Amino acid sequence: MQKRHDDLLTSRLEKILTEGCAYISWNELYLWYDAKALAARTYRDLSNRWDDLSAGLTNTDGTDLGKLMFVQSPRKPTPGIFVFGENMPALICDE
Repeated sequence: MQKRHDDLLTSRLEKILTEGCAYISWNELYLWYDAKALAARTYRDLSNRWDDLSAGLTNTDGTDLGKLMFVQSPRKPTPGIFVFGENMPALICDE
């Protein structure tokens, strides 16, 4: 991975800390990892980077942020994944 791509990926993971989630398009992942196909090692690397970045950090209730979670976005307009900490989503409507 090129240094500038490494910095972009780190920035995207830090966005999770400040905004709660981040979006990464498939095209970005292919470019950043210089891959023709994404393999398990790509997701493992993303998870390891998140673990390093979030180590020792907690939610406002004192729980750790959890493992990195992936949710695939709809195919349009730009397919990719949303990423967030396992324990970060919060209930916004309590009915």
